[in-house]
Amino acid sequence: MGACCFNGGAREDSRGQLQNKARQRTHGHQSQHPSHQSHPNSPQPKLDINTARVHQLCTLEGIDRHLAEDIVNYRSSQGPFASVQDLLNVPGVDRKLLRRLQKLIVCNKGQSQQMEERGRNVVPASINSEVEKKHEGNVRIGSWNLKCFSVEKASNDGYRDVLCMVILENGLDLVAFQELADSEALDKICKELNNPTLRAVKSWQGKRGNWKCAVSEPTGRMYKSLEYNGFLWKESAGIIMAHSGLFQTVKLVRWPYIGEFKIGNWACTLVSVHLKATGLEEEYLEQLNAEIRSLVPLLQELGNSVQSKSIILLGDFNAGPDNRYFKDLSKKVGLNHLLPSDISTNISSRNLKGSKAYDNIWINEKVKYTGRFGVVRSHLQHELIIDDRFGGNRGTLSDHCPVWAEFYS
Repeated sequence: MGACCFNGGAREDSRGQLQNKARQRTHGHQSQHPSHQSHPNSPQPKLDINTARVHQLCTLEGIDRHLAEDIVNYRSSQGPFASVQDLLNVPGVDRKLLRRLQKLIVCNKGQSQQMEERGRNVVPASINSEVEKKHEGNVRIGSWNLKCFSVEKASNDGYRDVLCMVILENGLDLVAFQELADSEALDKICKELNNPTLRAVKSWQGKRGNWKCAVSEPTGRMYKSLEYNGFLWKESAGIIMAHSGLFQTVKLVRWPYIGEFKIGNWACTLVSVHLKATGLEEEYLEQLNAEIRSLVPLLQELGNSVQSKSIILLGDFNAGPDNRYFKDLSKKVGLNHLLPSDISTNISSRNLKGSKAYDNIWINEKVKYTGRFGVVRSHLQHELIIDDRFGGNRGTLSDHCPVWAEFYS
């Protein structure tokens, strides 16, 4: 059916040919790119108290983490602040502190009310709650379609801020990315995590760790460019990539990207996919259904060519798990989906709640699942991400939410 092309070791594909198909990048202590360095005399933008996150508030003089959490909790329970003076209603904020903060903060009332009307304060950051901590020794594996993520986007401070902080705040250890428009785009995110230039990433109080990334050869085409897939993982969490490569098959418009990982004593195989979209009027629905059906023989063949039998299939399926053609994944391959069909994973600046269950994570019985998963919905917007489709409002990084699941390692 297809050919498995792995990088990282002497691995024969199903036709007996050795091929090397992925680029792996490591970033330790490297110099900062000049274009990403902040000029010492450049003014810092004021922080909007109606959208600021806990770690951002902590960067303000006089605000520790406890007070920052109190401010965010007050805003969540009482609604957006009407003015900067409303901070005095938060226990711990007095007039002396407020005077010190006046030049550093702003209250953008209209924007926060607009976001609230669209559901920002109704939908939690993740299904299992943003504040839920990862259990010690467990690993969180995620998937995120980044929607034409180019080097230009990766060079934008807003995109990098959202991407890096979502990874850090949600405790993600290993992420599969779809829709990379440039093979170097993920490289910039890896560099930012290892050698941060952004204030939010620099001031992160948790452990950033040491990160690595690997990017595939082109998996296929998307609108106006080639498409790449990638993996980003925290090496300091004991994660090692053993092999990676594309599964070449005529059955799929975009080839799956395979990664074999060692996580502590646990070995697993990740299969990152981006299936064909149905089109605005579902004119390509039959092609999508054909791709879903083709996953069964693909995974059966893959199971015979990889060392680890713990299989995790994840990515953008452009269909919910209740699609009838997914049934054979359970019957014939033994895979089960972790995210229910009634949980949306898409998002836009017009509809922050979403309406479609496109993204998911499927596992077989060999995978040790903790029962914990999440769909990240909050903090996916930034003032430097402009959505030209909707009047230039703050846009979302992608039209997909990142999804994750937690596993015993």
